[in-house]
Amino acid sequence: MYTDQALFTFVDFEILESILYDTSGIKGKNRIIVEEDAQKIELEIAELLVDFEVLKNEELQTIDSYCIHRFDGSTSLKNNSDFGYWIIKYKKLIIEWEKFIDKAWFERR
Repeated sequence: MYTDQALFTFVDFEILESILYDTSGIKGKNRIIVEEDAQKIELEIAELLVDFEVLKNEELQTIDSYCIHRFDGSTSLKNNSDFGYWIIKYKKLIIEWEKFIDKAWFERR
């Protein structure tokens, strides 16, 4: 299933990293590999998360009662819809789904 919007509430958290891959300085390339070609910029989490669309998430580690998670995705038009990621350490995550829409394109229908 894929969903419409969701609200994530992190309890007892700390932002470890908040990165934007800025491609605005890349000229004349047909294929961009963001990790190699783009400028990696630390960005305030509040700015990175405006219209951020999560495309991939990964649990990196669990330490004691904390989880460390990485969220990769695309950013707002203000940031050229470039890719970015953020890493968060948290104790508890509450997800409130707006609605389930249908099966995703990669699921069997």
